[in-house]
Amino acid sequence: MLRLLDCYLMDLIGELEQGQLEILVNLEPTLQRAWKSEGTWRQLVEEQMGFRPTVRDKVRAFWLGYIKAAEAQGLPALPFDFVVSFVDQNFPHLVGGADVH
Repeated sequence: MLRLLDCYLMDLIGELEQGQLEILVNLEPTLQRAWKSEGTWRQLVEEQMGFRPTVRDKVRAFWLGYIKAAEAQGLPALPFDFVVSFVDQNFPHLVGGADVH
């Protein structure tokens, strides 16, 4: 789930590589069967994580804030560093290996 969440977040901020996107689209039937649900890989991640519709806009806003903070410090705003930091702060149970309920 952690890898899917990372990809979801990278996609939200417009930084998911095309090849990875294609893999995820091809994985949709497998995810649908595994989670006994329907929808795109993005919708399935949102469902599994219990995300509200506002999550997409909030993540994008945090990304823009991250970019501004990095620029203010004279540092590059690295997308994957943002994702790792975001997940660490908001989903520590995934990083620590605990099950999602």
